[in-house]
Amino acid sequence: MSEARQLAALAWALQRRLEALSDNVDPSWYGPLSRMRGFETAVSGEARSRVMTALLREYCGPLPPLGLLAESTGRLAMLSREQMLSRLCALALLGRLGVLRCCVEQRARAALHQHLGPVYEALMSRSARGAAVRGEVAAWEPLAWSWVGYRELERAQAWPHRSLRKLARLALPVQREGEPPSQLVPAASSPPSQRLAELDALFGGGTAC
Repeated sequence: MSEARQLAALAWALQRRLEALSDNVDPSWYGPLSRMRGFETAVSGEARSRVMTALLREYCGPLPPLGLLAESTGRLAMLSREQMLSRLCALALLGRLGVLRCCVEQRARAALHQHLGPVYEALMSRSARGAAVRGEVAAWEPLAWSWVGYRELERAQAWPHRSLRKLARLALPVQREGEPPSQLVPAASSPPSQRLAELDALFGGGTAC
């Protein structure tokens, strides 16, 4: 694909992401965002895109250069909330494969299976290589692991642009509900940048919202 066509495709993906912005934030953000003019009244199409672009600029700052959307964290930020949380969870667990082996509580295992979809089996097949974790950690909800994945990328300064990081932040609860204490999070076996490279292969590329 030529550079011009790639940029056009990225611009279209960004427009679609902005049009769907209000549908892809954690519900806890509705209150804070509804105070921004137009959040709840924008309808569809170009008008909605303009309103959501203004809202994004107000909360996240200037839009990112289109080329950054082709990078791994740029692609991540373009996903729907559900897809993004699933990938952030998988990112965390890729560095802590023993969690899945130690997760014996049926409710917790079923929740992870549903959250990760077919990727759950791929991660389970590698879990024998992971270090064991305490039972209470293995029983964490999927949202806790999504928080872990997000924090790892934030600490590693993996987001190439502030607006992409803040766009991803909208997928998580505004008051940080479900976030596990840092001191309880097991150390990762590899840096997040290395695990990011594995995500697309695990999820088959993914599709922006």
